[in-house]
Amino acid sequence: MSQFSVVNESTEDTLETADTLQDAIRFAKQAARRGSPGDLVSILESGGKSIGQFVLMPDGTVKEQSIVSAAKPIDVTHS
Repeated sequence: MSQFSVVNESTEDTLETADTLQDAIRFAKQAARRGSPGDLVSILESGGKSIGQFVLMPDGTVKEQSIVSAAKPIDVTHS
């Protein structure tokens, strides 16, 4: 089973799967280039957590997007 899936966030289609993060990043960038500007392409771990997002910009470049987490930060100062 592959460790990473490359997913189009607009259609929720799995576009590629990969065993390594390097391959998943390459596939995600290629998929973003084939899409429309503004379409978000994500890399998901096998557990479903998004670990990378790429978007095609209007000028034709592919940019990595920041992943925003809804989880509260963990306070490690009080153990």
